[in-house]
Amino acid sequence: MIEIGEIVYCNLTIIKKNNEVQLKEIVYKQKDGYYKGFKVVDIDIIKRLGYENKSKGFDEVKKSDEKRNNITGAYE
Repeated sequence: MIEIGEIVYCNLTIIKKNNEVQLKEIVYKQKDGYYKGFKVVDIDIIKRLGYENKSKGFDEVKKSDEKRNNITGAYE
């Protein structure tokens, strides 16, 4: 079974209009047991890809002091 927030490459079996449909080779992230509005019945994991990024912060960026050449556009 996969954990909440884990991203996997897998084959899914979903229920669509009271029929079981198998989706092959998709990327799926477990959060509420649904995939695009359809209930997930079975997960056949092919490969575990990792977890979603939990970071909500921003990186600080410094302005470059380098000047560009007007003709070539290269830094001087």
